[in-house]
Amino acid sequence: MPLSRKSIPDEGDLVLCTVKNITNHGAYVVLDEFNDLTGFVHISEIASRWIKNIRNFVREEQKIVAKVLRVNKTKNQIDLSIRRVKEQQKKNKIPE
Repeated sequence: MPLSRKSIPDEGDLVLCTVKNITNHGAYVVLDEFNDLTGFVHISEIASRWIKNIRNFVREEQKIVAKVLRVNKTKNQIDLSIRRVKEQQKKNKIPE
């Protein structure tokens, strides 16, 4: 089944997202390919090094490629990671 046809991503999928809201503990994003579902990137999944100011790494309305870590369908929660996406995976995903 093509990625764009699914209503919710699977764990391990790479998804194109738009950052909508940044808090001290992470960033809320909209999954562009999934009818504007929302997901969350915890601050520990933004970068592989210590983060003093999250806004130095992401900004609102920024397009990012993230990896789906967990999907809780009952609570409608999607946990994502930016730091676990390799540079080559980003380059391959954006043209899709």
